[in-house]
Amino acid sequence: ATMGASKSKKHRKKQRIAKHVVESQTRKKQEDAEKQLLAASEGDGETSTSTTPDDANDESKKSTKNTKTKDPAEAASYLTLWNLDRNSESTTKNWKFNKNTQSWLLRHMYDFDKVSKSTFGTLVDYVCQGGDKTRLRIEEEAKRRARRYKEWEKKQQKEGDAEQDEDVVADETKDATSSSPDDEEWNQLDDHDKRKEYKRARKVLDSLKEQQ
Repeated sequence: ATMGASKSKKHRKKQRIAKHVVESQTRKKQEDAEKQLLAASEGDGETSTSTTPDDANDESKKSTKNTKTKDPAEAASYLTLWNLDRNSESTTKNWKFNKNTQSWLLRHMYDFDKVSKSTFGTLVDYVCQGGDKTRLRIEEEAKRRARRYKEWEKKQQKEGDAEQDEDVVADETKDATSSSPDDEEWNQLDDHDKRKEYKRARKVLDSLKEQQ
């Protein structure tokens, strides 16, 4: 009888343990389900800000292109494709306007390391086909750079012609360099690179003039 009672106690204990485990597992399942529902509701809140899934994809593509346009080869390909489509008689066009790429090209058009000579030539054609506001902005920038070079050239000639005026010339040069960070960078260029930038500015101005 004692042995039977002992077995009965053990059985009841096992039942209590089993019940506890089941309850624990049930509670865990409920918590997991609640987490999944919460995650799903948060996800719905995020996707509701965009009108369609395509829009979301477009945004991700744009962010990818933003980084790629910093690559000079990518920007050069953009212009090459534009030029091919422009000269092609085919109705199928592969080039697509990209504001970020255009901005990058215009921002670095006087940077010889980022925009090669051949790419710059195509870029000038591209600018000439652009809108009035863009052309005007590029023209003003080219005039500023051309003027800066001419002023520097005059100072160099003064320096050569009248060595006794060196102090005056130095003061003038100092005033010119303090005008902007861009001018400070330009003053770091050697004579050859200054001349190269001037040639680019002249090419822009001459090409825009031909379009008028």
